[in-house]
Amino acid sequence: MNESSFPWPWRADNRKVSLCVLGWILLLNLWALVAIDVLPITRKSQWDPAANLRAPLFARYDSGWYDSIVRFGYQAPPEIGQESAHSFFPLYPMLGRYLHLATGVDSFQTALLVTYAALFFAIPLLVEEARVRFGEERSRDALPFLFLYPVGFFLAAVYTESLFLLVALLAFRSVRRGELWLAALFGLLLGLTRAPAAAVGPALALSWWLARRDDPRRLAGAALLLLAPVAGVLGWIFGIGYGKGEPMLFFRSMGAWRHAAGDPVAGVVSFLREPLENWRNGVFREHPRELGPYLHFVLFSALGLAQLKMRRFSDAAWTAAALALPMLTGTWAGIPRYTLTVYPGHFAAATLCEGRPVLRRVWLGVSTVGLLLNAAYFTNWHFVS
Repeated sequence: MNESSFPWPWRADNRKVSLCVLGWILLLNLWALVAIDVLPITRKSQWDPAANLRAPLFARYDSGWYDSIVRFGYQAPPEIGQESAHSFFPLYPMLGRYLHLATGVDSFQTALLVTYAALFFAIPLLVEEARVRFGEERSRDALPFLFLYPVGFFLAAVYTESLFLLVALLAFRSVRRGELWLAALFGLLLGLTRAPAAAVGPALALSWWLARRDDPRRLAGAALLLLAPVAGVLGWIFGIGYGKGEPMLFFRSMGAWRHAAGDPVAGVVSFLREPLENWRNGVFREHPRELGPYLHFVLFSALGLAQLKMRRFSDAAWTAAALALPMLTGTWAGIPRYTLTVYPGHFAAATLCEGRPVLRRVWLGVSTVGLLLNAAYFTNWHFVS
């Protein structure tokens, strides 16, 4: 049996990529140690001393909520106006929880293990996807555009990004192989990982539609793949509410985080108003880092247009949906993280840099500086979205 007939694309040359990613993780953690001890940007931790001792370097902010779910599960609904874990989707923390209960290993460490496992399982899928797009020789040249992205460290943090990336890759790979029900299952799991999964549905559906021209399941398959991630998202939103005896619990929990969940009109108005207010109030002048989400939005808008020019229509659909979705919550804060896992966007950047060595060096150089700065700020308790 040849290598390509195996269901998982393990190849000997993937070991080199895996070693590079391992080196990337080690260097990020070394840099974080230097940033904490040397750079004058340290802020006081938001957690108690015991949690600080247990927490990995790249466990901050939302990581505390994931740690709480790993340790205690989803507890009783909170008081009105109180933030709670019920707005966090279950696949990532519950995998960590089952591992924690099975092994007795610290909850932060089991969550981090889920992160690393997902990332390393994603590597051969990323390489395979790049090989399909760029050919054998140039496939690995595309990967730095993802890992050196300015918020790329979230792929090695106690966050959902690496798991989301893995499941998205599995879903699109299943579409490419004509495995409709498996693709739908992975789409559903995406929806149980994080809310931006809803943005993946149009791309999955369009990928199936364009690739299965003579398949009698063409229309039904596209509809199924469009709805599968949405079903996962809605299943959690209403499932956690009915399970806790309060059907609108998710929306109340999101409201405590000051997101416009459940009111898309208010979300769009707030989304459009925010940059104007920040400009008028001098926020960008006093805190230049606040420009980050807006720059990411402009960058990925340009990459989406490039995808259309390249006739990568399903890629462009995912990029457009990933940029549109934050409007419904009324905040720009998550855009860099949302775009991190849109791997076709990073591959589009690699395509634009093909045959342009100066542009490639500038792109990756600026991106690397952004990555190091954001990693330093994040580990020193500055919010990085």
